Parts: sequence; C-alpha cells; structure tokens
Amino acid sequence: MLFYFTGTGNSLYAAKAIAEKDEAVIDMADSRNKGNFTFTVPHGESVGFVFPVYFYSLPDVVAEFCKKLSLSGAGYVYAVITCGGSIGGSGGFLKEILAKNGIMLSNVFSVLMPDNSMLFYNIADTDENMKRLENADRKLVNIRKRIAKHEKSSIKGGTSAKIGRVMYHLCNKTKKFYADNSCVGCGICAKNCPDKAIKMKNGKPRWVKASCSKCSACINRCPSKAVQYGKSTIKRNRYVNPIFK
Repeated sequence: MLFYFTGTGNSLYAAKAIAEKDEAVIDMADSRNKGNFTFTVPHGESVGFVFPVYFYSLPDVVAEFCKKLSLSGAGYVYAVITCGGSIGGSGGFLKEILAKNGIMLSNVFSVLMPDNSMLFYNIADTDENMKRLENADRKLVNIRKRIAKHEKSSIKGGTSAKIGRVMYHLCNKTKKFYADNSCVGCGICAKNCPDKAIKMKNGKPRWVKASCSKCSACINRCPSKAVQYGKSTIKRNRYVNPIFK
C-alpha cells in the first residue's frame, strides 16, 4: 500500500515507479478531504509514504493525514521524500507523527527531482529538469530494490523539521495569488487544489481560504500561465512532471 501527496507530479511519478503490481496507490489529499483515515493492509504488506519536502519539513496535507491515520496489518513501513535540494528533518518528523499512532517507520529515502518552488525564485529550465528526472529514474530503481529487502536505517531530524514548519506557516498565505487576463476560466487550478482553497466565480478562480499547503499546483499546472503569485512570477519558469502531460 502506497500513500502519496503531489502538487506538480514528482511524488506521484516516484510512487508509480516504486509501486508493486496491483499495489494500492492512495492520494493522501483526497483521503483527507473525504475523511478516510482508516486502512487495513492485506497480508502484512509493506506500506510507503511518498511526498515532497516543504521548508525541510512536511506539507500540511501529509502531516494532517498522518496524524489521523489508523493503519492495521502493516509490515515494513518506509517513506520516499522528493526534494529540490535536501529533505532536512522531514523524515524524523514523520517518524514521530506515525509512532504516536503505533506505526513504526523503518527507513527514509530521498530523491532529488526538478524543483517547482517558483513562488520564491526562478526554477530550472526544461533541459536541467530532464537531467534530474533521468537521475531520479536510476535512483528510484535502486530504492525499489532496497524496499524489497526491507532495508532499515536510523531516522533523525524531527526537531529541525518543526522549526521549518514555523517558516512554512509564515509563508503559506494565499493573498498574493490571482489570475491575470490570460485566464480562460478552465477551472484546472480549482480542480487540482488539494486544499479546496480555490473556487470558480464568474468564470475566474478565487482563493477562498486564507492559507493553503503551497503545493504550487495552481500556478505550475495552469495551461495559460495565468495564475500568478504577486508580480515576481510573471516571467518565471513553470514546471509540471511528465506524468501530468
């Protein structure tokens, strides 16, 4: 059983790469929004958590889902965390959260993938992103083998991740988001928002919640490049994993 969270596709890409045939691949955001937190793992199979690191910590979707998760029958439990640089203390923080629910995390793997943090700075171009995906493919093959061996490791870093979450929550406000005049009213941003923070009104998106997970799906996956975050994103590159193209 694999639980994943993704904004622009990197973590779904990783989850699909490591999933066994016929293994259940479950969207944490969708489950959280529907109030589904109770799962039974068949035959003591392995359980994985695949998600991106935010501010060297956990995205709100992942933290909220895991805090309420009730999991029975799990065998080996691991996490694969995608990142644009470092996963910081996110693995240790996840271990702490899961342990409170009687779920023992045995290993954390990190995968460097294309950066989608264009809200804060300009990200790499297509050529650099393709190189990262090629390297990630090789890394994921290796991780899949290590998961099959039920490889264990020491997991530390929960404290630094909690500090990162303070910064994360200072930066997850939605007030700077807007759609410019190139918006065609397709509604893709609202459909893809894991927090249901966007509603379509008079054919245009409106951010109806004060904060969100800052997954950047709305801005990166807009086909018209109409979604902006303040004035600085207008000329910045966008990124969407090929799994969504």
